[in-house]
Amino acid sequence: MSHSKQTAESRPQEISHQRHVLKWSLASCVILWASLPPLGYWQLGWVVLAPLVPLVYAKTLEGKRPYLKLWCACLLFWLGTFYFIPFPHPALWAGWFVVSAYLAVYLPMIVAAARALHHVARIPVFLALPIAWTGFELVRCYAFTGMGLVCLSHTQYTIPEIIQVADLSGAYGLTFLMATVASCIGMMMIKFGSSKGQALAHLLPIALVAVGVWWYGQLKLEETIAKDETTQLNVVLVQGSIDATLPKTLEEQEQFRASLISEYSQLTQEALLKWPNTDLVIWPEGSWPQPDLLPETDFDRLLKEQIDAVQENQTYYYNVAVGNSRAFPEMLVGGLSVDPVAGVQCGSCLRIGGGGTVVDRYHKNHLVMFGEYVPLADYIPLLKRIPALGSGLRPGTESITMDFNGLKIAPNICFETTVPHYMRRQINGLEESGNEPDIMVNLTNDGWFYGTTCLDFHLACNVFRAVELRKTNLVCANTGFSAEINDRGEILQQGPRRSTEVFNTIVRPRRTESLYREIGDVIPIVMAGISGLFLMVSWGAHFRKRASKAA
Repeated sequence: MSHSKQTAESRPQEISHQRHVLKWSLASCVILWASLPPLGYWQLGWVVLAPLVPLVYAKTLEGKRPYLKLWCACLLFWLGTFYFIPFPHPALWAGWFVVSAYLAVYLPMIVAAARALHHVARIPVFLALPIAWTGFELVRCYAFTGMGLVCLSHTQYTIPEIIQVADLSGAYGLTFLMATVASCIGMMMIKFGSSKGQALAHLLPIALVAVGVWWYGQLKLEETIAKDETTQLNVVLVQGSIDATLPKTLEEQEQFRASLISEYSQLTQEALLKWPNTDLVIWPEGSWPQPDLLPETDFDRLLKEQIDAVQENQTYYYNVAVGNSRAFPEMLVGGLSVDPVAGVQCGSCLRIGGGGTVVDRYHKNHLVMFGEYVPLADYIPLLKRIPALGSGLRPGTESITMDFNGLKIAPNICFETTVPHYMRRQINGLEESGNEPDIMVNLTNDGWFYGTTCLDFHLACNVFRAVELRKTNLVCANTGFSAEINDRGEILQQGPRRSTEVFNTIVRPRRTESLYREIGDVIPIVMAGISGLFLMVSWGAHFRKRASKAA
């Protein structure tokens, strides 16, 4: 058969692919949405990319503005997924659209990069598309301080047998394997009508991935690691359920603080009666009503009465929290640290001793853009006047461990656990300084999201951090989901959605190895570099072609 005849016969199929850009992209986005909470059909996560394969395989995408169609389809996905962004304040409606519009840019770039890898670099589609998807997923987790929620691999967070491979190359490694399976399925669909042999050949990588992931998962889940039975910590996690609001007046602010201390104190006192041997009580981010003074405060410029009042209030609230209980445990609470002289405040995890004194503190390092700080706010003062756009927090600069009875805890706050490279850097830095933690503790206030699927997305991130770093991860969250997650990513205990819960756990040191801690994001960085390189080569050739036509 001549080349011209082959081209003529293949042309109708190419035209079909071109005309259905919107259909294929919408199908992929719908499948991804259904694989995530609230539906949570995790099995669909393995076919998310299949509808995109025809768009990568086709020689041309000549329809009207195909990449705009991809962007529109993905915009609908992100608007539907991040519907909770405007909940805290009406001013965030614009932010909801801006964030969604930005994230929607990645799908056209992924398809364009995958096409360049396939048609320029001659990489098979079943590898080109996974490389591009994984590479740009990493870019999304790094760019603009990082957006680590809703990665493809997160669809599997409830299946311990599958997620164990995350200790090799992070969540990105599982994303790549899932994308490979989906791309093979897409190629089978394309090839089945013309060549059943070529179609069935794609079963081999699918089988290799499936067997390899399951085998490795079983191996890790059955691995026996000795625990230090002589060192243990009896911990109580307290999950209140108070929706977060932006108070309009000082009176509303005081009422909100009163409701916090009332609910959390009642839950704590009930817990201490039930578990009188408790060593440590944990409250979530934003739950402690009395700000601490930053150590660098110029105390000479404060009245002695002001300094004494802070300590008196700390002791008072501690006594209110434990009530008449005979136990006097230490507390780990989320609050603020302030320098009233310099007008500076930090989001902090405060360690409060049995006497009601702050004995240690961790300041949140990784702030949430527009939620805790506003870019360029120092140059555009008007931005500071919009209450929904940031609380003007100063980031911390150090990670710490807190030693409780010989067991070392590394605290982190809120969405810090959504950024995998930040958490890896934190744990590895502590190890290098001789303070490697035994467990991680995440204090978060997810009451801003009113029980929406943001709670599920955040929990998924906490599960993956536990597997990647092979550390037990305790999560204490206002309105949920508080959880005890072991170093295999198994959720041993979990609080309810938008309701109260208190549970007890005994934590012991158990350290296992993690390749991800050693090599980090090297593999997905290479994928991102290759994707970006061939994308620029493709764009360069496209613009040169247009320029020559114009001439």
